[in-house]
This record gives sequence, structure tokens and C-alpha cells, in this order.
Amino acid sequence: MTDLEPTPIDVPLSLATFDDGTAEIEYHGQRVWKLAADLERYRAIVEATRPRVIVETGTRYGGSALWFARELGVDVISVDLDLVVAPVWGLPITFVRGNSLDAITLHQVTALIAGRRTMVSLDSDHHARHVLAEIAAYGPLVSDGCYLVVEDGIFDFAPERLARRGGFRIPEAGGPYRAVETLADDPQWTRDLDIEGMAPLSHFPAGWWRRG
Repeated sequence: MTDLEPTPIDVPLSLATFDDGTAEIEYHGQRVWKLAADLERYRAIVEATRPRVIVETGTRYGGSALWFARELGVDVISVDLDLVVAPVWGLPITFVRGNSLDAITLHQVTALIAGRRTMVSLDSDHHARHVLAEIAAYGPLVSDGCYLVVEDGIFDFAPERLARRGGFRIPEAGGPYRAVETLADDPQWTRDLDIEGMAPLSHFPAGWWRRG
């Protein structure tokens, strides 16, 4: 595997956001488990590359799907195994219930994309093995010039108590940061260190990859 370049973010400061309350925000009454700085990175790449749709794996409360649709003006396809009730906001958001790696789920997502310019955000199971499988399954859905965002690689740098919040086996099995090494080995993907270095705070070290 290729060794990744060091991340330009402040890792200790970024990890501290889990204890100081800034690891999540509220947006129109919905919880969003993302730093404001990472949302601004999303804004920058969407404005630069103009996808028509964002596919996200990992819905949680639906807050990030709401933010993507309202703030960025894109259609959103949000996939989660544990989705119980899909919020209704009158926005172009489609919630897909299912394991992100199941063939039927991928078929549904591909049909919903319908050939449109697409960006993908991976934010479900953070264990390296699962993230690797999602990269293989969802990477091909990303349009040329658009981004694959692999979230929460910060857990690979975290002390054990915090790493297990991201995924119970991450201290032993590795998390998203370990998984993205496969992208560094693939010439069709380019890590965007400029986006990564936009601000000192981020939960997505080595998480911003442009296709083509």
C-alpha cells in the first residue's frame, strides 16, 4: 500500500471537538454530526464541481441530508440500514432503507441516480473493512471530476475510548483512514490536500478524493 502524506489538519484540536460539544451542530431543528468546517468543505467542492445528486451512506438523524439539500441545492439519496421513519421536508431527498452493500440497495441507488452527475459521501460503518467495501461499491458511481468523501478518519488517530465511539473494533481493525490507502494506490483518484487544509479542524483526514 502507498503511504499517505501527512494530513494538514490539527489532529489533537480536531479530536478535542468530541469533548467540547462542537462535534455536532443543529440545523433547522435537526442534529448534524459534522463539524461546521467540514460542511464548508462540502460547500466548496459542490460549488466547484456541480454534482446534481449526492449519495450518502449513513443517515443517522437525516440532518446532513437536510443540509445538503437546503444549502447546496442538490438532490440527496441517503442510505441507512436502521432507517425507521423517513423525515418529510418537501425537499428532493430520498431515503433508502437497507445495508449499503446489499445488491438490491445498490440497484435502488443506481436507479435513483438515473445517470446524473454524482458525488458520494461515505458515513456509515466506520470499520476499515466496511469502508473498503463501500469504496469499491460506491466509487464507480462518482462522476468524473466529482468527489468521493470518506468521513471520520479521525477515529484512526483517537485514543481507544474515543475510537470505539466511531466503531467498537476500530482500535484493532482500523477505521476509514486505513481504508483510504486503497484510493492513494488508484490513479483515477486524487487526494485534495487543498480542501483538506482549508481549516485546522476536520474529522475527515485524507477524506477528500476527486475522480479523474
